[in-house]
Formats: sequence, structure tokens, C-alpha cells
Amino acid sequence: MRKPIDEPLFYSYPGMVAVVTSRHEGVQNVMASGWHTYIGSSPGIYGISLRKETYSYHLIEQSKAFGVHFLPGHRSEWIQAAGTYSGRDTDKFSKFGIIYEDGIKVDVPILTDAYFAYECKVMDITTYGDHEWIAGEVMQRYQDPDYFLENGMVDLHKLQIPMYIGRSAYRILDAGAEEKTHPFYF
Repeated sequence: MRKPIDEPLFYSYPGMVAVVTSRHEGVQNVMASGWHTYIGSSPGIYGISLRKETYSYHLIEQSKAFGVHFLPGHRSEWIQAAGTYSGRDTDKFSKFGIIYEDGIKVDVPILTDAYFAYECKVMDITTYGDHEWIAGEVMQRYQDPDYFLENGMVDLHKLQIPMYIGRSAYRILDAGAEEKTHPFYF
């Protein structure tokens, strides 16, 4: 049964982890962000939450740009590596064989294995607690149509989605997961 607790615990998993790319003056990085969301649609705005101490934050603050990527389940190791190692010490693209192309509208790496990605231009950075909330206008979108149905939903018969459950562990969402549809009638 649910009960009140005093420990400062926060709960938001399982959830999708976005992979964030950044580049400034030829130096680039890739990192994982568990706290992110689409914010608005006119214009399209996507937000990510980073600690100011991260190498990516420094690159994004300087360049005013970032990329957001969603990777398939077979790339969960890349997601974990991007969130574990610091770009100050490690070229994660080379070390883990992460393949990318240059962005079209914003100078950021775009991961070729992403089934969906955004190029974003920073609109605002605001401090909340010990994290920075970075809101970016979506300048370019990428979608691998092989993984989407005509109704815009992902095709879980073709795509496995990694869901982070905490402590470096992932569960894979695929077509084997039970689907529940809840039509509401008035």
C-alpha cells in the first residue's frame, strides 16, 4: 500500500532516454538525457534537462544548438555509454563506433541509427534546482519511415524501443507487449 515517505526520491522510470548531440568549434559530444520532452508545436519546441557541469552543457551554451535522437533497442549500449562517460575525457563517437552525419540546418551531429531525431536551436536556458532546462526550437526533423505506421504510431513489429528502468538497466518494448486500447464513448 502507498504511504508517505520523507526521503527525497524522484520517480520517472521506466522511460525513454533521448540521446543529445552537441558541437562547438569542431569539438563534439554525445550524451544521454532521461529528462526531456516536446514542449510546443507552433513553433516546435523540444526541451532537455542537463547539469551545468556536463561537457554537453558547455558545448550547447556556446553553440546555441543541440540534437535530440531516439535510438532502437539494439543501441541501448550506446545510450548507456553516452550517459556514463564524459566527453571531456573520451571521444564517445570513436570509442563506441557511433555513426553520424552533419545536421542540415544546425551544426550538430545527427546519429544515423536514430529512428527519429531533431535539430534544435536554443531559445532559452533556465536553472531549476541543480539542472538547466534547455528549450530549443526544432529546426529540422528526421524520421525513418520504415519504423512508422500510416497513422504515425511506431511499428513495434519492426522497431524495438529501449525503456530505461534505472541503474544501467533497460527493458525492450516491442510487439510482444500487450496493447490496451481505451475508446471513450459519449
